[in-house]
Amino acid sequence: MATVNQRIPNFLGGVSQQPDKIKFPGQLRVCDNAVPDITFGLKKRPPAEFVGTLSNANTSGHWYEILRDGDEKYIVQITPSLTGTMPIRVWDLADGTEKSLTNSNGDSIFSYLAGATAPYSVTTIQDYTLIANPNVTVAKSSATTAAPILNGDYSYARLDTIAYNTEYILYTGSAPSPNTYFRVTSVRVDVREVVSEINVTNQGSGYTSVPTVTLSGGGGSGATAVAIVENQKVVRVEVRDAGSGYTSAPTVAFSGGSGSNAAATAIIGSGATWNSGNENQSQSGSLTWSFSGGSSVDTTGAQVGGSNITENIEGTLTVNGSSYIANNIENFDGSDFLGYTQNYDVRYTATVTLQDGGLIRSTNKTTAEGMFIDVTIEGVKYRVSVEAVEPVETYKDVSSIGYFRSPKNPDNGSLSMAGILKGLAASVNSNVSNLSAEVIGSGLFLNGTAADGVSFLGGAVNENMSVIGQKAQDISRLPAMNKHGYVAQISNTADLDTDDYYVKFIADNGVSGSGSYEETVRPHNFAGTSASDTMKAGFDTATMPHALINNRNGTFTFAKLDLTFANSQNNQNYWKDREVGDNESNPFPTILDAEITEMFFHRNRLGLIANEQVVMSQPGQYFNLFIVSAIAASDDNPIDITVSDIKPAFINHTLPINKGVMMFSDNGQFLLFTESDIFSPKTVRLKKIASYECDASIQPVDLGTSVLFTSNVSAYARAFEATVIDDDTPPKIIEQTRVVPEFLPKDITKSTNSAAIGITTYGKKGDSTVYHYKYYDSGNTREQSAWYSWTLTGTMQHMLYTGGSFFSVTLHDSSYKLCRHEYVADADATRAYVLGGTSSDVGSALKTARQFEAHLDNMTIATNVAGSAQTTTAPEKTVLTIPYTPANTTDLFMVGLSGNDSDGNSIAGTVRAADAVGTNSVTFNNINLHSAAKVAVGYKYTSTIELPTYYINLGNNAYDTDGDLRISGINFEMGVSGPMEFHLTSPFTYIDSSGNSTKDIDDYVQFESGILSNSSVFDKPPADLARSVRVPVQRKNEKYTLQIKIPDPFSTALISASWDGIYNPRRHVRR
Repeated sequence: MATVNQRIPNFLGGVSQQPDKIKFPGQLRVCDNAVPDITFGLKKRPPAEFVGTLSNANTSGHWYEILRDGDEKYIVQITPSLTGTMPIRVWDLADGTEKSLTNSNGDSIFSYLAGATAPYSVTTIQDYTLIANPNVTVAKSSATTAAPILNGDYSYARLDTIAYNTEYILYTGSAPSPNTYFRVTSVRVDVREVVSEINVTNQGSGYTSVPTVTLSGGGGSGATAVAIVENQKVVRVEVRDAGSGYTSAPTVAFSGGSGSNAAATAIIGSGATWNSGNENQSQSGSLTWSFSGGSSVDTTGAQVGGSNITENIEGTLTVNGSSYIANNIENFDGSDFLGYTQNYDVRYTATVTLQDGGLIRSTNKTTAEGMFIDVTIEGVKYRVSVEAVEPVETYKDVSSIGYFRSPKNPDNGSLSMAGILKGLAASVNSNVSNLSAEVIGSGLFLNGTAADGVSFLGGAVNENMSVIGQKAQDISRLPAMNKHGYVAQISNTADLDTDDYYVKFIADNGVSGSGSYEETVRPHNFAGTSASDTMKAGFDTATMPHALINNRNGTFTFAKLDLTFANSQNNQNYWKDREVGDNESNPFPTILDAEITEMFFHRNRLGLIANEQVVMSQPGQYFNLFIVSAIAASDDNPIDITVSDIKPAFINHTLPINKGVMMFSDNGQFLLFTESDIFSPKTVRLKKIASYECDASIQPVDLGTSVLFTSNVSAYARAFEATVIDDDTPPKIIEQTRVVPEFLPKDITKSTNSAAIGITTYGKKGDSTVYHYKYYDSGNTREQSAWYSWTLTGTMQHMLYTGGSFFSVTLHDSSYKLCRHEYVADADATRAYVLGGTSSDVGSALKTARQFEAHLDNMTIATNVAGSAQTTTAPEKTVLTIPYTPANTTDLFMVGLSGNDSDGNSIAGTVRAADAVGTNSVTFNNINLHSAAKVAVGYKYTSTIELPTYYINLGNNAYDTDGDLRISGINFEMGVSGPMEFHLTSPFTYIDSSGNSTKDIDDYVQFESGILSNSSVFDKPPADLARSVRVPVQRKNEKYTLQIKIPDPFSTALISASWDGIYNPRRHVRR
């Protein structure tokens, strides 16, 4: 036998359910209401500092937190069954006060929260906390995309080229048939209202001399003629002067000449020549004539033979006179012949020239060839008549079309785009039904129910104009000037719809003219849209996640994120409708017709999960789930991807980490990531990385460099830690509950963690026990991996970590109490006691003084201390005012922190049990405290630590489990040391002679630094910063159980221990 001793370096290993023979040093059987802290040792858990009572909380609500920043943190409860009243409650995490919520009592907007059979998915982005009801199916809005201007009844006719003598025709429906009119190819001229010739009808006889010719009647005057006699007959009559004003043929008479019976007929206006006795040729001249359809001409005269049916038939008329010897008069002097005297007349010849054959708007050739006009030169009338025509096809006078013909040449008028468009617009507005035209830029904006069926004819190959309706092959075909709001579909590929896109014209002045085209969404009633292709604008916002909005003034608003609400807030935070494309190029995301069960935020995108579908918003545009542009793929487009696995892979949880987003289904783990610096639809990948079962009700937590998730497929829950190295390397997964396989209950409902202090906590709503996993990594080595539990005062309803503290909401004494457990104590002089010096020493680099809080649950500092002296009927007492009302005095204590009683004695360290309770008050008898005393009040709780059986260590972690080892005692090194109890008990019993079960060795309890209840024996807290304690055992190592209990409300910490005893390598066997 040998005397041996061995050291237990620390008690930081937490609970291990392995046999004691294989436990590591520092592991325990039980560790409840304690914290294995690598800095201060295994210490009593932090007190539950009372923050506030959460008024109006209830047992059936779902709990959440909003952690906006260091100053604004809130607790939220949502109760589906209260959607008709007030389903949402918000409390300030700093003091538990309830915040005002607008859109309250009975507002129909709360109906979105109704019917939730599972917890809501909640995520906070700045001041907006989005809430998704997992039982609401995402639906399309009943609203369609906006109708285009004028209900889409428009098109644009662009004038591409202009030319003289060109027809421009706009028509609707089938192509019109042209009219066959006539063009003049030749004309003739006849003199009018003069005697142009005289035809002899009877030569008579017996004329020995020339008879005199007399012309009378016919309405004219001045006509003269000379008869020509041959063989005593009048063989012809020559007109010497045609006269003027003859509207009918004058009568021709012959007299003298000794003959008789000569007769002749005068012809009026026949032929192009006539004679005049006026020798000065004064009736010569010229003019330009025109068949102008009634428009003004350069000459007198009027159109005959029709009204407005001739156009641009033009030419010149020239009348030239030439003198000739009308006769020779013989001159005699007596009988002597002196010679001839010549008498001169003038013969006028009219010459007509056709310069432009123009158009005769008649389909009857006979009518066309009967056209003429009368003109006058120097008092003489001439008739220009159509002599020959040729047919010509034209759209002139075709009904129900817009028609304009440009001038034939510069002489006929100036050629301009404005003139063509103005004339064509006037024609459209006058002649085409259900269509109006407006000149804009280089074309016509056409509007009306017939606008989408407008076509163009004109020019050599009908290319002088382009009619652009609601579709164009290329955006370059659209006019540079247009009507504001004009929408057109751009069809990049004729036989492929998926690359179509739409543009809208934005006029600079908001009306028409210059501007630019912006991409837009297809209007719902655009050409080609059918009932099966209805363009719904976007999501029904009543089915999309709603928002609990922090108004930053101490109030909150619950809102449906639609345009109306966004406008009232003057922001853009609403679920956007489609802004570009159509059902082919910009379809609805795959969350449509599904329920959103999970939301997350990653790489400046909002993520939504519906079954196996993962949809992420545009970056920075959290409420826009539609593409940026239908023209080209953009890195800013939303991400829409499906989880693929051989088993159903409905995603229950998401957890953004450094490598991407981890996603958890019932049977697998997936990683959403990118290998690029840009996180976009083009670079994103979704890959399965593991096939572990995962509890659908417990949210995985981020440990900082790894992830912890749970599985409840066995009798107890199991926790697995996954470390993702990169996307090509399978994650390293370790079961962290391997040493505590029966520690975590299967029905836990809540998880929370703090990566900063290295703790993950699990619990079940309605249970008093919570379970912690504490870890500490040094480089790549895990230095601590410890499980332990806490037993709370009351039943846990909600819990969270923030700012280095653990917050709990417990139901206790029929009220919901919000408490804070500070892992890193933020105590101050008003609610703490000091060890190792005075309060002025705390924080000094040269001092070791530390502040500690009273270790009580629902701990609060009395706001009023009212002491009273002993009377003949009552003892002295102190009534403390506190912010909540206890139900009874069970486990309710006070701890004196500083100050004095009425006799001037220090109350530091004084502990008293409550004697009575009242509304916001606790009474303590037999003590009369000064009103300035600082007193903590709360519920006592006990830390319990059970040590394992220790065996002799043979080195290299090899233990002799067969030798005989008797433990003499255990020496404990303490950090801060408060009152504590060492309970030494035997696990073995025997039946005595009376038949009673009796322990083989009596139990033993060693009290250290304890104080009796209801008395104070010290004038300072019963604790030191360090001390040693020896607990005698004197028992065989396997025949005792040692529990350390810390029931008093003072901080205590175990640093290390050592045991000593007697060891025999051969086991002693009792016979």
